[in-house]
Amino acid sequence: MEKEIACKICGNSQNNRVHIAKERLLNMKDEFLYLECSNCYCLQIIETPADLSKYYPSAYYSFQKPVFGLKLNPFVYLLKKSLLRHYLKKFDPIGALVALFLPHPFQWMRPGLVEFNDAILDIGCGSGRIIQSMQRSGFKNLTGIDPFLEKDLQNSAGMKILKKDVFEMSDQYDFVMIHHAFEHMDQPEKVLGKVKDLLKPKGKLLIRIPVANSHAWRKYRTHWFALDAPRHLFLHTTHSIQLLADKAGLKIDRIDYDSSYVQFASSEKYLRNFPYSGDFSMFSREQMKNFSKEAKRLNEIGDGDCACFYLSLR
Repeated sequence: MEKEIACKICGNSQNNRVHIAKERLLNMKDEFLYLECSNCYCLQIIETPADLSKYYPSAYYSFQKPVFGLKLNPFVYLLKKSLLRHYLKKFDPIGALVALFLPHPFQWMRPGLVEFNDAILDIGCGSGRIIQSMQRSGFKNLTGIDPFLEKDLQNSAGMKILKKDVFEMSDQYDFVMIHHAFEHMDQPEKVLGKVKDLLKPKGKLLIRIPVANSHAWRKYRTHWFALDAPRHLFLHTTHSIQLLADKAGLKIDRIDYDSSYVQFASSEKYLRNFPYSGDFSMFSREQMKNFSKEAKRLNEIGDGDCACFYLSLR
């Protein structure tokens, strides 16, 4: 159905559509209205629940705690750092050898994006799994923030995870990253404006998010796994991210698509009224292979349902 409700990103109120989406991840089946903008194509929840906490139970995946502070064998540390150096196009014979057996540990980390001694901030880090993994690969100056943490954490190597939101931060960083957290934020324009202030003059920003106006959305609509009502408040598009970047004084340097078989396997389960789980045994090996093959094809043509946006200051 069409509604004259203004888009929160571009302000358009003409020919926008409204969809009824259900909470499916936890199988609650609560219903929520989402606006689909006819101009920037951003999907957005029309009314955010007054209390979102019940949709983020303690067992929610991003709160699962890593083995924080566990010491890494120096030899393994050397191999991990060498492997990453190789994938970052730095001369490292040991890393080149290890790469014959192991894939890139951070597919989103492109050559020239970040250096080992850079000051790095992870916004919406959850329990800090990504930055802990980065620390084990040689990065030293790492800070994570998440307002939903129980308390601040710090390990012996200096990595900090703080119970804060982005508006409480004041230091500047060489590299800021937001891994699948931006879609959970109810003030995306203000968040990007604040992030701009946190970047050093040559700083870089990475935003990884699910994207609307993709093949998976067109195919599955409100059964699309990444819609994730009501936790995902905004499902952005390249258009809506460009609008937000322009307002914040940022520029998009590159967009890479990194969707996976999950867009199909999990959405197909939702179509069959199954709640989410990592168990895909209902699909044959051939089906799973085809899901992965199709995801790769969609990424190559810019139609996958998840993307990495690389930004910097104008």
